[in-house]
Amino acid sequence: MILLQSTIFVRPGKMAIMLDIIRNRLVPILQDGAGWKLLGCYEQRVGRLNTIVDLWELTDYNHFTQAFAAYRSDPDYPAIRILIDECVEQETLVFLEKRF
Repeated sequence: MILLQSTIFVRPGKMAIMLDIIRNRLVPILQDGAGWKLLGCYEQRVGRLNTIVDLWELTDYNHFTQAFAAYRSDPDYPAIRILIDECVEQETLVFLEKRF
């Protein structure tokens, strides 16, 4: 098992839209369809405002590649990408391995 941390810098005024995209469009594809497990979606309260941190559980690194292939082949992908591009300033993905 590995964890994927997604840190998303959201454009001001777009937080509600971005949270809706994650909850209602990405989770059904990545979790229900591709087998990722969303451990939590967090809105940062101190530090940089308009920041979301998602934590996903994956079986291994190949699971990331397989799920993203499924996401890109989903019929809703082009519409989702347009919405994400309107909402997101920057996204950083980090793989985490539990040590103890």
